[in-house]
Amino acid sequence: DITEWKQAGAALRESEEKYRLIAENTADLISILDMNLRFTYVSPASVRFRGFTVEEAMEQTIEQLLTPESMRLAMTAFEEEMQLEAGGTADPDRTRILELEEYKKDGSIIWVEVSISFLRDKDSKSVGLLTVSRDITERKQAEEERRVLEERLQHADKMEAIGTLAGGIAHDFNNLLMGIQGY
Repeated sequence: DITEWKQAGAALRESEEKYRLIAENTADLISILDMNLRFTYVSPASVRFRGFTVEEAMEQTIEQLLTPESMRLAMTAFEEEMQLEAGGTADPDRTRILELEEYKKDGSIIWVEVSISFLRDKDSKSVGLLTVSRDITERKQAEEERRVLEERLQHADKMEAIGTLAGGIAHDFNNLLMGIQGY
């Protein structure tokens, strides 16, 4: 009966359209990498996010995407996760979250929070990585501004304490001088 086959095909197309609609219209950048860390999918948010077209982003390597420090952090996390995979006792549904710096097309750098999960085949063997990246540049800038303000406040408190101490010493010294002057 061809009716069931047509219904299954229509349901599959509807499901694909729904997921494509979500992936193409979300504010976060969705990417899929193979186990060699090569991109196999990059959502259209790449243009808004980093300035690269989907095609340009697909051609990039991780080394071109991440700053050197973030590359070291990401590779360390990847190696740890691969060791967990090799051990066979890790939660297959686990997610790792990293804060990394990425290059934009104009050469500037943005901070991103990347949620990374393994994609698995029917035998639960890892076949790729699903990443969802969110731009947290404004949050990082606000944290830095807060840190600088806290340092300034601590410095001002220290200066106030030194001023109070100096005032006390000057007062005591003045009392001694008054005694000497009176004598």
